[in-house]
Amino acid sequence: LPLSSMTRHAESCEFLAAAKTEAARAVEHRKKVLEHVGAEAFTVDDFHKQEPGDWKHTTGRSDVTPAELQLGKRCHGAHVETLSADITPAGSHYLLIHFDVPLIDPSAYRLKIHGLVDKEVSLSLADIKRRKAQTASVLMACAGNGRMGLTERFTSHVPWGPDAFGCADWTGCSLAELLQEVGVKDGAAQVIFTGADKGVEWNTVDYFRRSLTVEQAMTGHVMLCWQMNGADLLPCHGAPVRIIVPGWYGMASVKWLTSIEITSGGWWGTEMDVYCYRRSRLDPTPLPIEQLPVRAMMAPPGHPDFYSRTRLLAPGVVRVRGKVWAGAVDIDYVEFSSDGAKTWQRAEVGDKSGAFGWAAWHFDWDAKTEGSYVLSCRGVDAAGRTQDPLCDDQFNYTGMGTTQPQLVYVRVTADIETVGGSINLEVEEEAAKKPEVMEKAQWDGLYRAPGSQ
Repeated sequence: LPLSSMTRHAESCEFLAAAKTEAARAVEHRKKVLEHVGAEAFTVDDFHKQEPGDWKHTTGRSDVTPAELQLGKRCHGAHVETLSADITPAGSHYLLIHFDVPLIDPSAYRLKIHGLVDKEVSLSLADIKRRKAQTASVLMACAGNGRMGLTERFTSHVPWGPDAFGCADWTGCSLAELLQEVGVKDGAAQVIFTGADKGVEWNTVDYFRRSLTVEQAMTGHVMLCWQMNGADLLPCHGAPVRIIVPGWYGMASVKWLTSIEITSGGWWGTEMDVYCYRRSRLDPTPLPIEQLPVRAMMAPPGHPDFYSRTRLLAPGVVRVRGKVWAGAVDIDYVEFSSDGAKTWQRAEVGDKSGAFGWAAWHFDWDAKTEGSYVLSCRGVDAAGRTQDPLCDDQFNYTGMGTTQPQLVYVRVTADIETVGGSINLEVEEEAAKKPEVMEKAQWDGLYRAPGSQ
């Protein structure tokens, strides 16, 4: 299909205006991130000087703890092969579930809107669905996306590769219009969103709660959603109603929404504390995580080995397909590499699927010679924002927001065309336990950030 063939939903003037505002905010936010924890501003060596006795981080990329494995079983990444689709199917969209999935009876559901408002209300699901609705393509990614690619990884969170993403069509109503109707009082500064899920994180008992400033909440892009890809929300995706904050990392989009409270400000809950860029646990100036940076991803070409996920394809020209996103910022270009990110070539890029969606790209790679290759891709947006470079010393305390390029290890062999034939992959399989049996560049392509393949 041509790159411009993705269906784009009609988005309101208010929504599009909000996207422009968010794009400017995203550019400023990225500058602050790089100044605080960018690779040139802060490294893992700097951290060890601050916390020489640290035990919360690994010393390599292959030492996954049992606790991380348990989190990885509950919270799954996207199926990266679905990057070839226009939208991510609900079952292939990444999921981060901090506590338990609440099973809420839609007929008994109520959403309380209270605090500094002229009129407190308790809305049923039917009340919310009667409101003017729109559908928007929204790319969402977890703030910890790419954590496994860091040499020293924070172990008290999900061991994501670069696969914690999804782009779905979300249907709902405008939060700004709802707040205008209930009337936000003078002196209001903060909007607190509470989900039905409750548990313990960082030794604190709490519901999953997040906040936006009143200005952010009233920008015009935030939605109360009850459908995903044209169907009612699944319990795991926040049924019956959740918040979607387009252009932000996923922690802002609170699932199983039960309360919206408008306050004069000053609240700082557990999930606000967790989701910050930090140089250390006690960083005196943590930077709250907000808008998405730019990132390109590819659907790994060829066919996979079940265990190692090594990609196998026959010699010839292969069209490598992928997606690129940058929140509300437009895309400039995508580059593709077949030599482990040493050299780059421009790919063809289409239009975005929406103001906060993604764009398709492809590159016709001439894989005429049999052998092993490491593929990669990276994006640049219209504001000049780039992805993080591949490096071993990038660090922030909780491993948030890394955008080091995806790597995909590929073997080009005509043997993949013979059904019932044999391909020896013992080296790739052994390397999962003994990295030294593979060349480092090839091992990085295969195992540096599981989820790439």
